[in-house]
Amino acid sequence: MKTLENFFNEYNLKARVFPALITAIPLFLIKHYIINQYFSFSLTQIIFGDVSILVILIYLFSQINRVISKSLFEIKTEFPTDKALLPSSTVLSQQYRKNLSDKIQTDFNLSLPVLREENENEQDVKLRIREIVKSIINKVKDGRLLLQHNIEYGFYRNLLGGSVVASIVSFLNIIIFSYWFKNQTLAITSLILFLVYLLVVIFHKKILKHYSEEYTQVLFREYLEIN
Repeated sequence: MKTLENFFNEYNLKARVFPALITAIPLFLIKHYIINQYFSFSLTQIIFGDVSILVILIYLFSQINRVISKSLFEIKTEFPTDKALLPSSTVLSQQYRKNLSDKIQTDFNLSLPVLREENENEQDVKLRIREIVKSIINKVKDGRLLLQHNIEYGFYRNLLGGSVVASIVSFLNIIIFSYWFKNQTLAITSLILFLVYLLVVIFHKKILKHYSEEYTQVLFREYLEIN
């Protein structure tokens, strides 16, 4: 019961469940307009069947979407929180960086790397910064604005992962409804869905960059506000 409650908390509901629902639409077209035509179901069976499949698809897609987005897109992108704290970065002003550095030293007894260290071993510096960022996130937790920005970023990240699968299924639906079932309405619907999902995938860099940068700004701001 606790697991189910955690799955439907605010973050999971908005950042995982909603993208799963949006990207499961092409599969529901197949279920509703193809499978139900070939098998005789009572109204009760259809209703409960749809609900059961919906729950299964939500959970399945919420996991698949996250894995795809992380492995195909997010893992290739250096998160702005990490980039901003690199000594060579000019994203933060010197004074703002000093304020962060002083607070990090006080809170975690950790020091931000300096430029010399980055030049000598950039990979190690990035690992240290990643550890510092994790400590900052744990300190801020669900800050006043951070949770909302985290939800927004999670929503679009997971929507991106789901759009990869959904665009493939939509493309198959175009063929199925155009040539096999001769249903122009569903074929056009599938085409529109395909284009929408494809656009999400095409503009994934801009989407992730925008929401991750907003998250970074809020994270650092709220961290500095914590006493």
